[in-house]
Amino acid sequence: MPAARKPLTFDVDRAPPRVAVAAVPAQPRQQVGARVTAAVYRKLKARAAMQGVAVGALVEQAISEFMERTAGSDQDAA
Repeated sequence: MPAARKPLTFDVDRAPPRVAVAAVPAQPRQQVGARVTAAVYRKLKARAAMQGVAVGALVEQAISEFMERTAGSDQDAA
């Protein structure tokens, strides 16, 4: 029988400061789906927990930053 896995622990004294998420007026939401490896999802979930935000908020922030960074590099789809 394999050894039990040690649970993830976070040292709140060493955790980075929480990221301030700008208040956005309520807008209709569109659900998106993406398949990522289990390892990537574990890292994403841990990073979101360390920053004190939900996974969805972190993904939305990453998409927004990507869209801003690549603006003008191609024609945006309507």
